[in-house]
Amino acid sequence: MKITSIILLSATLLVSSTVSAADKNTADSKEVTEVKAAIAKAETSRKHAASVKGEWRDTGKIIKQAKAALASGEFDKATKLARKAERQGSYGYEQAVSQKTQKNLTTPPYLNRDSVLGSVVTGDGYITPKLKIIDVKHNGKAVAITRETNKNATIPKTFSHTARACPPFCVQPITVAENVGTIGELEVLHYLQRMSRDDRNVVIVDSRTPEWVQQGTIPGSVSIPWNKISLDSQGEFAVESETEILDDILSHDFGVQIVKGERDFRNAKTLVMFCNGSWCPQSSTNIKTLLNLGYPAYKLKWYRGGMQSWVSLGLTTVKP
Repeated sequence: MKITSIILLSATLLVSSTVSAADKNTADSKEVTEVKAAIAKAETSRKHAASVKGEWRDTGKIIKQAKAALASGEFDKATKLARKAERQGSYGYEQAVSQKTQKNLTTPPYLNRDSVLGSVVTGDGYITPKLKIIDVKHNGKAVAITRETNKNATIPKTFSHTARACPPFCVQPITVAENVGTIGELEVLHYLQRMSRDDRNVVIVDSRTPEWVQQGTIPGSVSIPWNKISLDSQGEFAVESETEILDDILSHDFGVQIVKGERDFRNAKTLVMFCNGSWCPQSSTNIKTLLNLGYPAYKLKWYRGGMQSWVSLGLTTVKP
């Protein structure tokens, strides 16, 4: 009887040990797959950066370190290294493309007839000494951005008066947050052209409320009212439905994914945010909220001058 019990106990332990080993192998296999996927994303990101000569010198080294960590079973370390390399690739690509196109906005090569959407026309209305027109898309329709040529044109009444109560219309700082780029009109035009060339990694966001947008906006921008992305002092919305709207904007408009119940910003889009001008706090408030949520600072651009500067320069506007 004792011998039989011992045999049964041994068999049970053997089966239990085999099941535990199988479960561990399954878990390891899942972790290995996830790490390999992270490394693959890092390599793709590196290639994108290299294609525009924006690769960071140590990105390849970090990827090798990630592979070595994977081989030694250090899954957490490998994942962190892979994600670091992926971020470097994304930042390098974004930086290189921005610098290249910004330079081209004021140089003749940009105006080669077969290579760009812009064109040159003799006469008044130039944006820069070499640039007359920028062709973009707004709600699926072609719009030509140029400058006003009517010598009698004036700033719209909406922006003509200067007496504004503070708060809420307080003068904004030149820098909204660390590592968030403050940009001007030529940079906005650069991002608009990237969008018109079907670059889906960029979104120009008009943060103003609908009644302001109805009076005119920047061609190619999308309207996302600032109060849809503005949390209270506790980092929450008053009602749950507003939280759901924010999550929908993050996922469908900004490319933020949900991984294991957490927001994943690795594939988040570059956002160019603006509102009424340097006296308007709406877009800067949204940027601070997005940063608190984890949005990468280098993927946020702030057009501080907003509509006040845009119309003051006589640049084209459109109504919804």
